[in-house]
Amino acid sequence: MTDKWGRRLFTAGAVWLLVLGLVHSLSLLAKPVPANDTERQLLDLMSHYQFNVMGSMRSMDNFLRGFSISFMLATLVMGAINLTLCRERPSLLKRIALVNAIWLAAMTAVSVRYFFIVPESFLIIALLIFALAWLKLPRSEN
Repeated sequence: MTDKWGRRLFTAGAVWLLVLGLVHSLSLLAKPVPANDTERQLLDLMSHYQFNVMGSMRSMDNFLRGFSISFMLATLVMGAINLTLCRERPSLLKRIALVNAIWLAAMTAVSVRYFFIVPESFLIIALLIFALAWLKLPRSEN
């Protein structure tokens, strides 16, 4: 059994995770522009109203930005790790592809519940690529 397509899909998945992280980083550059007075008040409260979280004063915007940066870093690091490993033996890639698929399935479930179609579609594509890589890569070196 050849691992050519599985290896190509694994590499494509790694690159796709890097693209996902880079596209997501664009959201950190622009400040949200309120469309009306209600949105202006909401954004002001999210940015300036701070509350005590275990002795540290934080705003809701601090939490959202922190989680957003964490998501971006997670996808960039996972993409980089996968690219680093893409020349390894097929049986190892198969196991890593499965781990990636499980992680991306969980991330997609969160996205379906809490986010919108753009991050959802990027995550679904990544999930499909790694699931296909897992299917195409051989189990052993026979």
